Amino acid sequence: MRGFLRGLLTDAQGRADEMALLTILGLVSFIGLEVFAVVVRHQHFDAEGYGMGLGSTIGAATLGMGLKSKFGD
Repeated sequence: MRGFLRGLLTDAQGRADEMALLTILGLVSFIGLEVFAVVVRHQHFDAEGYGMGLGSTIGAATLGMGLKSKFGD
C-alpha cells in the first residue's frame, strides 16, 4: 500500500508531484464532506460549488507551478 501511494504522489524522477497530491486531497475531502453533510447533518451537498472551488485551486496551483518553472525560484 505504501509503494502504491508513493507511486501516485511522485513523478518519474522520484520528486513529489504537487498536482497529484492536490487532486487526491480534493477527492478525499469531497467524499468526506459529502458524507458529513448528507448523513450527519441531513443537508443537501452542493457538489457544483465544491467543484468550482476545487477547480479554482487546481488552476491557481497550475499557474503558480508554470510561473515558477518559467522564471525560476
